[in-house]
Amino acid sequence: MALNKIFSRKNVFLVVLIVVVAFSLSALSYQQSSHISQQIEQMSTSDIRSNADIQTHDLANLVSNEISHVQSVSQMLSKSPPIQGGDFEKAKETLNQAEDSSGRIVDFYMWLDKDGRLVWLSKMNQTAYQQYKDFDLSYRLYFIHPRDTHEVYYSSVIDSNDRIHRLYISYPILKEEAGGTILTPASPPGTSSSTSVNSSSGENNATQGQFEGIIVAGIRTDIFGKLLEGQISPNLQSQVGLLDNRGIILYSNHTEYMGKNVFGYKFQSFLGGFDAETGRAMNEGFKAALAGNSGSRDIAMGGDGNKATFVYKPIILDGKQFGALYVIASHAQASDTAALVNAQKNLSTGVIGVIGASALGIIFAILLWNKRLEETVSARTGELKTANEQLKAHDKMQTEFVNIAAHELRTPVQPIVGMIDMLKYRLDSNGSGNGKSRVEVTEEQLALMDRNARRLQKLSSEILDATRIEAGTLRLDMEVMDINDKVRSVIADAKSMVPSDQSIDIQFKPATDDSGRPIPLLVKADKLRIFQVISNLVRNAIKFSAEGGVITITTDKREDGYAIVSVKDQGAGISAEVLPRLFTKFSTDRERGGTGLGLFIAKNIVEAHGGRIWAENNKDNKDGERGATFSFTLPLAATKPC
Repeated sequence: MALNKIFSRKNVFLVVLIVVVAFSLSALSYQQSSHISQQIEQMSTSDIRSNADIQTHDLANLVSNEISHVQSVSQMLSKSPPIQGGDFEKAKETLNQAEDSSGRIVDFYMWLDKDGRLVWLSKMNQTAYQQYKDFDLSYRLYFIHPRDTHEVYYSSVIDSNDRIHRLYISYPILKEEAGGTILTPASPPGTSSSTSVNSSSGENNATQGQFEGIIVAGIRTDIFGKLLEGQISPNLQSQVGLLDNRGIILYSNHTEYMGKNVFGYKFQSFLGGFDAETGRAMNEGFKAALAGNSGSRDIAMGGDGNKATFVYKPIILDGKQFGALYVIASHAQASDTAALVNAQKNLSTGVIGVIGASALGIIFAILLWNKRLEETVSARTGELKTANEQLKAHDKMQTEFVNIAAHELRTPVQPIVGMIDMLKYRLDSNGSGNGKSRVEVTEEQLALMDRNARRLQKLSSEILDATRIEAGTLRLDMEVMDINDKVRSVIADAKSMVPSDQSIDIQFKPATDDSGRPIPLLVKADKLRIFQVISNLVRNAIKFSAEGGVITITTDKREDGYAIVSVKDQGAGISAEVLPRLFTKFSTDRERGGTGLGLFIAKNIVEAHGGRIWAENNKDNKDGERGATFSFTLPLAATKPC
């Protein structure tokens, strides 16, 4: 409908005002919410950076303290009287007690003699002791370095004999000489220190004791890593890594890189999975940390836009660098917070928009209400008019059917009634005065009454079938049969359908195999109903065939699993007006009589069997004088007929 028919000037002004106000409020709310969202995300990100820096500092101190503690215990053990004096039983007890008191990261303490052979491993049972006693570990660097330098040794990651990654801290056992010496504090991995420091003056002292073996502390990297991860709040979504001072990865969440150099091919290939800027930033951070510097950088994590803060810090033991620790803290929590604010922003904007749209909709509803009432009345009036026309058409159809039925009934009834009246008259005439009560009936008279009685029977049957079809109560008694047999039966009966004064040739061409021999066409169908369909088509062809015409019935097997039956005549063909409604009720043409129910019934019977029926004028039809072909299909059966 045209808007100018609905809106007045006042209505237009009101609508425009509501739209402007709703749009302005939505824009203002959206802008303010966006600003707040950005501020919240920035504050959350800043908090994450700060927390990551604090975490890294605390974890670095934790590593330093834990390693220093293990170092002190190892030094104490190397100087303990039982080990210095070679008292095996007391030394075992001392080592076992040292493991119990050494905190959370020590896996064991081990005592090797001066030849690098195993003397005792803390908490070792007697069976294991007998198996590993005097086990030669002299090839290990953690033995060679203290033996040759008389210095403390820190290993990188070593794949132990039991396939477990460990770090090793080893102290030489030196027989102290007069004047007393202490060892130089440990040389972290990758550095060298060969001097001793006098405990009183701090000056270099070259005095060396006699080498008698080493004390080794074994630290499992996975337990050490879990200790570090346990210090991180799960809400911060952080990852932690530990390097020695050569860049060897001592611990990482990605265990496959443990023991690899961060600047080596394998780990650099892993960094290559990120964007180039992230890889560059992390490599620069690693270099800075290994050079003794602390810092942090923001990096991109993957291609989904997520960011993280990369914090690194050196680990110092006794004034020398042991390695570096790094933490990667995801910004996902800040992004999630911003996403929630954005969702709230969108919701608020949407609510304002909905309110404005609702107000606008209410105005439209009120303005359109009267118009729609008018349209509803008009539509109902149109529906009533259409229903009235349908009733008229139905009445007309009923009238036509009554007329057709009356005509079809009168046609066979009149000869029968006339013949009966004539026979009654003859009976009365012959019986006058002589007592006769019989009258002679000729074969021709009997045939006339039989033919017209059967015509009445067919008419009543068609009307009953049409009623059953419309009511959906048409029943089928299905069985497997050869459809060629039904065609032959129809042809045999069709001779009685041909008028006595007319000569029509009915030919049958059944389906054949490759050698030309007829083959059965098995279908599962109601024998009587299929006979009825074929009879209707043949009767229809006879009705519209001229003197000397030929009716050809063919059957064939199609590749799609259907049998096809065709009835071809040489009559006048089907007019263009009748063809579209040929299979509807009361479709009659050609002025040949009939109820117009035969093809309607045939169509419904075929479709009830899962087939299809159609009609077409023959292709060589000229001016509608070369006849038509009626065809129908039925699904082929897979079994033999009973």
